Amino acid sequence: MRIHLLLLSIFGVSCAYLDPSFRGSSYEIIRHLVNGPMRGQAKRWMEEICDDFGPRLAGTQALESSIDAITQKLRLDGFQNVHTEPVPGIPHFVRGEDRVTVTAPRRMDLNILAIPGSKPGRVRAEAVVLEDRNDIKPHRVAGKIVVIVMPWKGYTWTVQHRQLGEEAARYGAVGLLVKSVAPSSMGSPHTGWGEGSIPAASLTVEEAEMLKRWSQRGKRITIDMDIRSRVMPDKVMSRNTVFEIKGSHHPHEIVLLSAHLDSWDVGQGALDDAGGCAAVLYAMKAIKEMADRNPRYRPKRTIRGIFWTAEEQGFIGAHQYYADHGDGQRGEKFVFVSESDNGAFKPTNSTSNLAFKGNREQMDIMHEIVAIINAYGIPLKTIYSNAQGDVGQFALDGVPSTMYISDKGWEFYFNFHHSAADYSDKVSAEDIDHTAAIFAVLAHVIGNMREWVR
Repeated sequence: MRIHLLLLSIFGVSCAYLDPSFRGSSYEIIRHLVNGPMRGQAKRWMEEICDDFGPRLAGTQALESSIDAITQKLRLDGFQNVHTEPVPGIPHFVRGEDRVTVTAPRRMDLNILAIPGSKPGRVRAEAVVLEDRNDIKPHRVAGKIVVIVMPWKGYTWTVQHRQLGEEAARYGAVGLLVKSVAPSSMGSPHTGWGEGSIPAASLTVEEAEMLKRWSQRGKRITIDMDIRSRVMPDKVMSRNTVFEIKGSHHPHEIVLLSAHLDSWDVGQGALDDAGGCAAVLYAMKAIKEMADRNPRYRPKRTIRGIFWTAEEQGFIGAHQYYADHGDGQRGEKFVFVSESDNGAFKPTNSTSNLAFKGNREQMDIMHEIVAIINAYGIPLKTIYSNAQGDVGQFALDGVPSTMYISDKGWEFYFNFHHSAADYSDKVSAEDIDHTAAIFAVLAHVIGNMREWVR
């Protein structure tokens, strides 16, 4: 595949070229990760984090201990500027002994997870089963426990239903049960942040659909909810984890690779998002190892890795970092920001993409970088997207940004997301190696391009 020279003209002031030599150097980085000496190392690191520390909910010792251990390892690995930065004001959720029981048409305990951010309490009432948020009307829900059994229409649309507690309460509902935000489940409910002044919990897909069938057959459903999980009155502190490879020519220009280390309190948080952390770490380790042997690979710009904290509570760690570093503070200029948070899976078809936000010329550059990755046999494309997750505030500030989403990241990932099934076995060593290779090529090319002007 011919890689042509691309003239980048931004604001009509300056230009840069994507040098054809990036093809050969990028291939060597990919080979180093996928078929070379680093093959399989990222998965083993992820397994250690997940197995040794378990779920890493913000406000728990497990998260803070994992940050300490990772920081120590980053220093031993020889990264520069390794440190943590405080993140205050994080909601402290404590899961209690919650119970939801159907009392009619027959008695059975439901498999549930309380929705963090909702109010604890005990309520007993008749249930009304609805299929869409638009079905919540005062005459239908007043005095009732609302059961939302919505179809799966992708995460962005479906997740809105988990956050209906306050709206349901305004219309007089006394409790809320929501079908897990997932295309399917194997008897595992899926948790995730919500809000509201009434008790609320997530149901398994299977049991939610059963309640729906009862309702369709005209059965009267009554439910007893006893929710003891709660957000504690005092906020907690955590830390973002920062490490970098210092740029040789433009050290104050930053190419940012990121993922979040915190998780919910069920499963191991392997897919969400220790796998992303492993991909970021080993992308940078590959560049560092190759630069130590050959100065050709030393980046001209600084490549900075960040493991965010408190992503699950609403990008709190990322927002704090932007408040401290964004908008030209500290003399730094962020020239590119990126994140992995939809499962660190190997791309297997062209629905895998880099969801990119930037101007047209920058998008052309991204197409050129992706063409290099494609030529190695890795299917990937670039699409435009405003949804940028943890790096969203940088994107709003005009920094070119991207989220990696593999073909498995659209649906397969959400079968396990925020559930007890989110374990290390769901992602392979090959998956993480290929994700790391994508991020390594992005960092290598953008970190060494002659000019990328915002």
